[in-house]
Amino acid sequence: MINLFYDCEEVYSYENKELLEKVLEFDSIGEVNLDESNNSITYKINRREFIRLRDLIFWIESGFVRIHLGQLLHLMLLLLYQTNLIESQGIDHDYLDLTRIWLHLRKNSQHPSLIYQYLQYSIHFTGYQCPFYQSKYPAQKASIKVKEIIQIIFNRCFNSIQLKWTNENKRKEIYDQIVKPIMGLCQSNSNNINIITCIQDKMKQFNYQEDIKKNCFQLLDIDDYCNDYVGSKRQKSIPKVNEDLTSILSFGSQYGQVTIEYLLSEAIPMMSQHLESYSKIKFDYFQKAQKQHDEIYKNQRMLKDQIQKQVLTFIQQELKEKEKEYKFDITQEDIKQLQDEIISSIFQSPYIKYFQNTYWINPKNQDFNTYQLSAVSKFILSDVQEKVNLLFTINILKLINDLI
Repeated sequence: MINLFYDCEEVYSYENKELLEKVLEFDSIGEVNLDESNNSITYKINRREFIRLRDLIFWIESGFVRIHLGQLLHLMLLLLYQTNLIESQGIDHDYLDLTRIWLHLRKNSQHPSLIYQYLQYSIHFTGYQCPFYQSKYPAQKASIKVKEIIQIIFNRCFNSIQLKWTNENKRKEIYDQIVKPIMGLCQSNSNNINIITCIQDKMKQFNYQEDIKKNCFQLLDIDDYCNDYVGSKRQKSIPKVNEDLTSILSFGSQYGQVTIEYLLSEAIPMMSQHLESYSKIKFDYFQKAQKQHDEIYKNQRMLKDQIQKQVLTFIQQELKEKEKEYKFDITQEDIKQLQDEIISSIFQSPYIKYFQNTYWINPKNQDFNTYQLSAVSKFILSDVQEKVNLLFTINILKLINDLI
């Protein structure tokens, strides 16, 4: 077992509470809290029990975690089953991506590791009804998006899968026999049942088997079943790897989950290069974390300045409209108080917290503030209108009270 365990939170906006509650009846992970005042949902997730698909792909792609091709095919089947299930219940997920898919490990499951493990889990989705605030990707049904996700998994993970043979010609032959036919079916207008049938046929053709008692860790007969098990060099590296991981998690926790994920994204590829003769990596946690923290602080400062200007502009516009009907002495102090309340409300909104869900939302920080500002713009206008209306309502009530 490798120590990649820490707690995290995900925050998403939602539009329809009744539909979301219907979703949560059969597709919920971790500890869930609905905030009706902000139309947001928060998931508190224990990473000992749950694995984000985006993270798992990164671990495999980096050569850090070992997984069989048979396990990869099984994962794809479960993804297809889950999308079919939700849509059979009349529920749409139009904003599915790798960061919103989670594997819930069962009690009898092992954890992904440097060596092959027996994995038992169910698939769950988060982020129902919440747009991709970090991009301009359009809404798309889960049953269509899952085909793109299957292609991503193959493209990123297949080259890191260890087969029985190391011969490149043999690897290409296996790719043509198994991967290519499945990928060929993953078109937007194709039937998911056909993809399921194709995967099942390939698993049967290549004698998929799983029996933990016989060390058959969910593999095909072309999977590597000799190397990277208990007693291997990779297995002997686990204690030293865990020392480094524990240090990273402990150090990163003072900065938050985004910085933890950033540090892991930097450290794991370095670790993967030396697993068979592992020694402590030369990794400056402080410098990396401080750099990431400074970047986040800089972006937040710039974002706050931009929001302050926009809020002030909206307040002035709303006051101008109100003053056509009412004549009250609105002071600069009143305006400043309004501005502060609105900005505080914005930074507690799901539109900002969404960007703190994971480092993977925007790992390069490109156009980060632009996306955040775009996400909160409609919220800013409605909040300004609400607060200005409240201010005038209070003044009207004071006037009535003075006249009595």
